[in-house]
Amino acid sequence: MASIDRAYVTIGLALLVLGMLLGFYMGAANDTKYLNVHVALLLGGFVVLTLYGFLYRLWPSLKHAAFAKAQFWSAAVGSLSLPIGAAMIINQMGVAVAAAGSLLAIIGAVLMLWIFWSRSGKVP
Repeated sequence: MASIDRAYVTIGLALLVLGMLLGFYMGAANDTKYLNVHVALLLGGFVVLTLYGFLYRLWPSLKHAAFAKAQFWSAAVGSLSLPIGAAMIINQMGVAVAAAGSLLAIIGAVLMLWIFWSRSGKVP
């Protein structure tokens, strides 16, 4: 996946805008009901995904790892599922989506650790 870094930063920035809009709404309406969704969008979404994008950009050899695509999809789907799951928990709709999103995000982090550890010192 040659442009994995760009894909990560693009998704991260989109989640930043969504998180900021939700934060603006919460402030304007004086309603913090969705504070956990706001945090999931900004921390689990923007910060983590953008950091992954920077890692792939700073160490181009990581893009050639066998698990790079699996790491991307696991992390991206996990980070997108977390705010949805948080909203579902708030609205008493169960924890299944949040649990699945958390598991995918953890798998993405473990794969990132493995890819970085095994490929960061290699030249493509």
